[in-house]
Amino acid sequence: MKGSMQFRFGYGCFLGIALAATTAVTAWAAPGDVHRVTAERVNLRAGPSDASTVRSTVEQGEELIELQSEGGWLGVRVTSTGEEGWIFSDLVEQVSRSQLGDAGMEAGFQALSEDFDQLFGDLGQQLGYRLVETVEQAENNTLRITPAPEFLLYGGRDAHMATTLAIYQMWKNHQNGQPVAVALLNGENEDYISISDEPSGPQLTLRTPVPVTASAVE
Repeated sequence: MKGSMQFRFGYGCFLGIALAATTAVTAWAAPGDVHRVTAERVNLRAGPSDASTVRSTVEQGEELIELQSEGGWLGVRVTSTGEEGWIFSDLVEQVSRSQLGDAGMEAGFQALSEDFDQLFGDLGQQLGYRLVETVEQAENNTLRITPAPEFLLYGGRDAHMATTLAIYQMWKNHQNGQPVAVALLNGENEDYISISDEPSGPQLTLRTPVPVTASAVE
């Protein structure tokens, strides 16, 4: 098929790829998160750059509340003094996540699996955007997944494929091992990545994605 690639895998390979890609997901920080300084002493700067003026220094063990982020820098408030500034993110560790955005971060899979929905909701919370917009049950045990524009733009094909693989395995379990199909759609409501059970085994089809621009997520 022009513009697509087809592969055939066993179930073990599906799970291995999904697990490897899922563990590679980075937990992004977010406003309201609490961080602790890990270096002995670090500079609190006026801007997100090594060239910015040093306002003060912060000692190891000090806790900081994240206000914003830019690149590898965090705009923070020092909890003990109330002073604000920028610190390089490699010099701190996350102590706790803000709970303000946790409510309502559902992923659309509650009717199928509450645990799976919570997992995808937690991933979305850490990334700062939803992974899935809608989940539609179609004919022939098919799930059609509309991903969030942010996930299409920022996720990358490996993450898209791992997500489809994970959804396929959940859907297969939900249907007690019956033949199923899953389609992850692109920005034009067309199949982008699909998995379907065939007599010879599950078949994964990757198609050329439709480019998503930053304006689509604004």
